[in-house]
Order: sequence, then C-alpha cells, then structure tokens
Amino acid sequence: MITLCLFTFFLASCWDQNLLVNKKMVNGISFDLDQNDNVLATVRALNIENKGGGQFEVKDELVKVNRPSVSGMEVDINNKLPGLIDVSKAHIILIGRELARKGIYPYLELFYRPRQAYISTRVVIAENKASDIITLNPGTSPIAFVILKGLEAAEDTTKIPKETAFTAWTQITDTGRDIVLPFVTKDENDRITIGGIDLFNGDKFSGISLPNEKGSLLLLLMDRLNKYAEMAVQLGDHRSISYRVKTMKRDLDLKVDKKTKKITCRINLTLDLTITSYTGKVGEKLNKDKLNKDVSKILTKQSDEITKSLLEANCDALGIGGILSSSYPDIWKKINWDKEYKNVKFKTSVKAKIDRTGPVF
Repeated sequence: MITLCLFTFFLASCWDQNLLVNKKMVNGISFDLDQNDNVLATVRALNIENKGGGQFEVKDELVKVNRPSVSGMEVDINNKLPGLIDVSKAHIILIGRELARKGIYPYLELFYRPRQAYISTRVVIAENKASDIITLNPGTSPIAFVILKGLEAAEDTTKIPKETAFTAWTQITDTGRDIVLPFVTKDENDRITIGGIDLFNGDKFSGISLPNEKGSLLLLLMDRLNKYAEMAVQLGDHRSISYRVKTMKRDLDLKVDKKTKKITCRINLTLDLTITSYTGKVGEKLNKDKLNKDVSKILTKQSDEITKSLLEANCDALGIGGILSSSYPDIWKKINWDKEYKNVKFKTSVKAKIDRTGPVF
C-alpha cells in the first residue's frame, strides 16, 4: 500500500483540460465583401452555460465583424462574445461569390492550419451574400446543421462533391488540378437549396457554374461516383426518363502529339442505369436498345458541353495537368499550364446500359 501511494506522486494530472463551458463553439461561419470592400465575417456560435446540477443551456448566438483582411478577426469575435472562440470545430464555411472571385485561400487557412483543426468542415459557396444564409433561423436546429444535412444528402446522390477544408486546401495547392465547389442559395421562403457546382481556376471562382444534373455528370467524368447518382433527361416527343447510376466505368486517355505538342484527352464513360420513371405513350413497350442509344447520345452531348465549360472557366477539374506532369514531365516543365490548358482537345463518349427497368416496365 505504501508503494502504491508513492507511485501516485508520479502520475500526471489533467493539467491541459479545456472545458466546453469556457468555450464558444463556432458551428458555422460566412465570409463576404461588404460595401467598402472589407471582409465581413458572420459567425454562428454555441454558447454553453452551466446551470448547475448537471444541467446546461445551449444558445445559438450570432456575431458580425469586418476588417480589411481576415487577420485579427478572431480577436474581434472574442471581444464580442464571452469565453474563448473555437473555430476549429465549425461544420460549415460559407463564402459569398463576390469574395470567391478574389480567392478563397486565406479563409481556408484559418481552418486548415490549427493543430486541432476539424478536417470535415464543409466548404460551400453562396450564390449571393453568404451572410444572408448563415443568419437564417430555421427554428428546429442551428442553420449550420440544417445546411450540413442538405449537403450530406446531395453528396450521397452525387449531386455535389464532398469538399472539406482539408481536401479544398490540398487541391488548391496542387498545380495539376482545380477544385469545384457546391453552391447554395435561398428561395423566397428562406429555404436553402443546393444550386449546383461552381468552377474554380486556382482558388478563384471563374464565374461559371453547372446546374445540378450537369454537375452530377461532371462528377461521373471525374470518377467521383458516391453511393449512387440520380439523374434525368428529356428525350423529346414529350418523353423523359429518370434513372439511377450505381456502377460505372471510366477510361481516360491522354495523348500528346510529338510534332505539334497538342494535347488530346479522350474520356469513355460507361454507366449502368436503373430506370426509376419513364414517361412514354400509354401501352408502349419499352425498347431498351433504342432507349440506350437515345440516352447515350444526350449524355455525350452534355459531356461535350461540360468540357467546353471547363475550358472556358480554365478549370482543370479532371486533373489533366497532374496526368501530364507525371506522364510527360519534359513537356510539363516547358509549358505554362494556366495558358496551355485552354488548348486541350477533349473527346468524350458516354455509353448508357440499362441494367434494370423496375417492376413497372
């Protein structure tokens, strides 16, 4: 017993504990440009108050600060809220498009560099003012959690990419690939809507976006199918088809002409489809072969439009630069990729294969 008691003097105590009641946990933050071209940060923080007897009261508080740059904002926020502000556990980073045109790198650094950083923090672009969204009060739960649930559902169905502070930082600092980010907007009833995907050149928003269905096809071209993809196409003659993609195959081949140095990228996409709805004529028998050809033709045309949008935005979302640098290092060292990328020739082909037609058909 004497020996055991002596050992207790050498045991470490909880000297570095950090109580939640002493912190203000930021669950969502937005960044915008204000009318004076300063950076406006709007913070939603959880204030946890100890009521005694094991009872706690949680309040969702709102704070706004603005500065010429992001530096020093944490100090201003701490001055407006009692307790120590902790931005490392924020679930949502919302950035207004106007500010995103100038570059999002400085705002990601706040969340990427801290030792205790939360790597799952989602990065989202707001179609208009990000502060208009983060200040909404849905009533059921903090707005950051409402946005997060909507993003997770859209990620599962391959409508938008899952981009966190960690993955966004990695792609922005990678010279062989450009990032694409989801954007959200609010309707007249103040409901948050997933609008589609914004295309970036480096860390700057290019000004070009893709709606949801083209965004889903872009993600398939990028070989980023999540659990499944839900898509629909108009076939003409008042016909339309909705389907799910659960399995796919993508072949990407990059060639460089030795004489002209022209770069050609071929992408062949094979999609296994499950039909969820089809609006044909009453009593019409489903012709799978014809339907496969019709859907393949439409998706190939859409994929051509998507690659044109990527070139227009100077957005290397498919990572062509990364492939070029590893496969043709001598050429990569001699070119200015930011200028040369626009000259890449894309040739895409999408083949639809109806795997299941459902019980109705």
